[in-house]
Amino acid sequence: MKIKIGYYLVVVGLLGAGLWAQPSPEEAISAEGKANVGKPRPPRIPDGSYVPKKGMINREKDQFWAGPGEEDRFVQILTLTLVSKEQLEVKLQDWAPYQKFTDAQKARLVERIDEVRVQSRKEALKVAKDFNLGVTSENEDEFVQRYWTEKLALEKAIKDELSPLRKRLEDEAKKRIEKSFKSSVSN
Repeated sequence: MKIKIGYYLVVVGLLGAGLWAQPSPEEAISAEGKANVGKPRPPRIPDGSYVPKKGMINREKDQFWAGPGEEDRFVQILTLTLVSKEQLEVKLQDWAPYQKFTDAQKARLVERIDEVRVQSRKEALKVAKDFNLGVTSENEDEFVQRYWTEKLALEKAIKDELSPLRKRLEDEAKKRIEKSFKSSVSN
């Protein structure tokens, strides 16, 4: 009997703890005295490296495989962080999707590029520290530029090296699918 009462108290305590953990409507109001419910979100910018993009499952008319093309968002964004802030606006004006953005989206994209610029600088300098490289305050900028330029060149070389393999594997997979389903498809 004591064990049943003990289990009952534990269960009631666990269930009650979940209810007490929920904030009341008064507690849901933030410290500034404003409710978080109606807070406007920043404009959505389709430049996140892992953010699915509208149309990424689409394919061109004669393309067998669906999915994104050869674009690499990490390389695109990181390339923009390597140019000076003055040259950034010129580069963005040459980028076709940028022309379709609203002013708020354009501002947010520049803000995100600046965030990536700061983050990538910190990461490069951390590498210099972790590997005991001779980077001083005088050559920090040169090191960061060189580090990421080399990384981008590495990514491009790997992509170029693997492109024929990817094409060959895609062609082989396409033939296997066509062989398996050719007879069931009627035109």
